[in-house]
Amino acid sequence: MATSRTFGGGDRVQFMDHAVVHTDAVPRVDMSETFDGLFDPDVRRVQAALGTEQLVTNLWYFEADETMVHHSHEQQEELFYVLEGEFAVKFGAVGATQTERVGVGGFFAAGPGVKHGHACVSDTGVLLAVGAPNEPDIQPASYTDFEDA
Repeated sequence: MATSRTFGGGDRVQFMDHAVVHTDAVPRVDMSETFDGLFDPDVRRVQAALGTEQLVTNLWYFEADETMVHHSHEQQEELFYVLEGEFAVKFGAVGATQTERVGVGGFFAAGPGVKHGHACVSDTGVLLAVGAPNEPDIQPASYTDFEDA
């Protein structure tokens, strides 16, 4: 027999094989001290709060002109959903990128080996980022500043 529970506020509800968490219960982390200052948005590491093993899930918070470095993953596919704002997204090799603009309700994705990065072109922006597999497969030394890509 299925069991249901009412969920709200900042509580986390975890069952044997699944978990539920409210956004407010996931700490917002300032990334400005990470990766030598190559990017500055804040992040909520949802996968840590849920305990997912194979799926990376983050909420990224951007201010105007904040960027995510141009990078790629060896194995991971990444999918992004724009919850707030608008983003300029670059895909492709450095010096030969294609730029798309994606706003609220839009998705963008990059497969393994595809260089990608994005910049917030509105006052603020929020992205839901989902990736799999959950492998540490990017090297900070390969990052390129968004403007230089």
